[in-house]
Amino acid sequence: MVIKVIAFDLDDTLWAVKPVIIRAEQHLDSWLKTHVPELQYDVHSMRDLRHELLRQEPELGKKITELRRRIIQQAMHMSDISSHRATHLSNEAIEAFLTARNDIRFFDGALASLEQLSTRYTLGALSNGNADIKRIGLEGIFTFAFSAESVGAPKPDPRLFHAALAHTKTDPSEMIYVGDDPRLDVDAAKSVGLHTIWVKNPERTEVGDTIADETIDNIRDLPAAVARLQDRNAS
Repeated sequence: MVIKVIAFDLDDTLWAVKPVIIRAEQHLDSWLKTHVPELQYDVHSMRDLRHELLRQEPELGKKITELRRRIIQQAMHMSDISSHRATHLSNEAIEAFLTARNDIRFFDGALASLEQLSTRYTLGALSNGNADIKRIGLEGIFTFAFSAESVGAPKPDPRLFHAALAHTKTDPSEMIYVGDDPRLDVDAAKSVGLHTIWVKNPERTEVGDTIADETIDNIRDLPAAVARLQDRNAS
């Protein structure tokens, strides 16, 4: 069968996520100090509230954006801020965080590779994170996006992949998944029957149980790897 769709992990596949989160948390901290000066917590001390909140509501573990908002809201409650104001301010705070969280810096060659592939394939995003393709400016290149939060389960659960297959009306053999994590990306996608391309991440030392169909050192090499897979799949 001919490959028709390429789906992507986002964080650490198309950009480095650690500096993005650091900047976003710094922005959030600054926002909170300006708009909620009476708050007795900062971004770092609020992390102590995470465990108890997850113990009380374990389902929040599948909703990373809502979990962060609820942690902020709880910190406000514990700072004697009224419930109504805490709800309002936590919504504004999470919006400030998300704005900064989606201010990303693509890896060299990533955007050019996506633009090149989009002329021939349907592209989309499947991510455990909360990057937003509209905020990032990828909605003209990606035609679909599903997150762990939107389907209710993070990778390696297969629901993200099944959502993409149903949305694009394709067979697993017609889709490639591109990611940097040997287990959450390569193993998980292969378990559903997708072709896989592993983008090596020097910061990851773990190995998966399967071997990717193609391995690349740099995202700029992606179009060539896709072409090789397409040729093998068509033969």
